[in-house]
Order: sequence, then structure tokens, then C-alpha cells
Amino acid sequence: MASIVSYLPYWGLFIVVFLLGVSAAELGGYITRRRASRKEVPPAGTLVGALLGLLAFMLGFTFSITSSRFSNRKQLVVDQANAIGTCYLRTDLLPDSQKIETKKLLSQYVDELLETSQVKDLNSKLNRLDSLNMQIWKVTSSLKDKNMDPPLRALYTGSINSMIDLFGERKTVVFVFRIPGAIWAALFLLYLLSMFVVGSEIGSPKGKRTISVPVMTAAFALIVVLIADMDTTDKPGRFSINQKAMVDVQNMIKKDLSQYVR
Repeated sequence: MASIVSYLPYWGLFIVVFLLGVSAAELGGYITRRRASRKEVPPAGTLVGALLGLLAFMLGFTFSITSSRFSNRKQLVVDQANAIGTCYLRTDLLPDSQKIETKKLLSQYVDELLETSQVKDLNSKLNRLDSLNMQIWKVTSSLKDKNMDPPLRALYTGSINSMIDLFGERKTVVFVFRIPGAIWAALFLLYLLSMFVVGSEIGSPKGKRTISVPVMTAAFALIVVLIADMDTTDKPGRFSINQKAMVDVQNMIKKDLSQYVR
């Protein structure tokens, strides 16, 4: 279910959800009218209210999951930018050979991170970032053979570890932590049941056909599209993360690196 929601374009997802809701309501109304021709059908007003309340709860719960993840993604960009900036500044504590090489690697690292946010050929870019992490760590590990003050070496090594850890955390939050398919399935099942019961109530002898069903289904479809857009990170959407913190670090690195590369 999660794969289907992520795969469909947003306009297609809206249409599918809208048509499913209207169809469920029409089916409920049809069955009720068939039964009403033979006997009296008891009203289902209480059931309608209960199901719509549960549907609202599930919508709020699902929205809170993706909203929290979206906030984490924004914070991780800032934290990662700060960690890279700290690592770059501390490269001035290194011997000249490691200093220049690490500065160049960090410059490439930031460039790759900013290109990754454009959602194009993500796998190759992530592999490139993993490779850069290993190169930076190999340069860092070579410091053990250098005559360097141990506290300064530990300080710099700790900043590199933090930078690599934040990359792993950000990659996990962005690409692994998604709304589970079970929650999507439960949400859609509850939605169909609610629309079915609403259609049954409207289709009863005392019910009146109104525009309430199309309005409810359209509202639900709009919220689902909003949640799916916020939750999806492997295709362009309206909830992109502002990369200004990372761009500022990139500008700082390029300005400083220009004095070493002439």
C-alpha cells in the first residue's frame, strides 16, 4: 500500500481516492435502497458518527507521523551543515598533507549533498557520499602515525565521527522511516467503511441525496495527497527541505579553499 501511494502522481492519487470514496458511498446507498424496498432499514446515524470520528483520529495520527518526520529532516540538515562546518574549520589543526586533502574531500562532500537534494539518480549519489565518507575517514585514521597533540587529534576525530553519524542518521530518516503500509491500509479501509455507511444513511428512505459525499471524499483525498507529499522523498514534491544552511557551508568552504587551490 505504501508503495502504491508513493508511486502514483499526486493528481492521480487524488482522483483514485476520490473515486474510491464515491464508489463506496454509492454501493452503500444501492444496498440500502434494495433492502428498503422489502423492509424498513434502521437509521445508522450513530454508526456514521463513530466511523467518521475514527477516520478523523486516524488522519490526525497519520499526519502527526509524517509531520514529525518532516521536522526531523529539516533539523538534520542544519545539524549536518554545522557538523561539516566544524570539521572543515578543525582541519586547520592537521598537518599540511592531511589538511589540504581533507579540505578538498569536504568540499566535494558538500557539493554531493546539495545535488542529492535534487532527487536525481539518488542511488549513485548516495554511493558517492558513502565513498567520500570512507576516504575522509582513511585520511583521519592516518593521523595516528603523525606527531600530533593527542587532545587535538581526539577533538578532530570526534568531529569526523559526528559528521559520518549524522549522514547515516539523515539517510535513515529520509529513506527508511516512512509511514508503514499497515497504517495506510487501515486508513483506507476505515475510509471506505465510513463512506459506505454514509452512503447507506443517505440511501435510506429518510435520507436525502446531497453533495456531502463528494465534499467529504474530496476533503479526504486532499489530506491524503498532503500526507503522501510530505512523506515521499524519492520524487519532487511541495515539501522540499530548505538547504540554505548547507549552501552557507558550501560558500564558506569554497571561499577558504580558494587560497589553497590556485
